[in-house]
Amino acid sequence: MTVEKQREVIRLWNKLRKVEGPAAEELRIQILECFSQKGTGKQAA
Repeated sequence: MTVEKQREVIRLWNKLRKVEGPAAEELRIQILECFSQKGTGKQAA
């Protein structure tokens, strides 16, 4: 993931933190699962 993509994900995550409800919670879970499956081996240096 490029630095630009990482910044976009963080920006969207911060926006999503302000949203309430079951749909927002489901999105947060899916995002966290996506990152946990990829692991930390492909971080940009």
